[in-house]
Amino acid sequence: MANELDLKNEMKKGVDLLKTLRDEIKVKLHLAGMDAKDQWAKLEPELSKVERAAEQATESSKKLMDEALSRLKSLRDSLR
Repeated sequence: MANELDLKNEMKKGVDLLKTLRDEIKVKLHLAGMDAKDQWAKLEPELSKVERAAEQATESSKKLMDEALSRLKSLRDSLR
């Protein structure tokens, strides 16, 4: 039970970070080049899927979250 609660809390934090990174990237994209915009166009549609999966709070959804966060952070860093 505690493990499930921990996982749900971790998923909530992940979704919050996902939303923060998404907002940050959208702002930076206004100044970015075409390559970054293409990367964003491929990544953005997946974020809703990850957010929905996070509601399940499973190990599988945690893996999706981790992968999405990694890709978002990489894109954000490339926009600096």
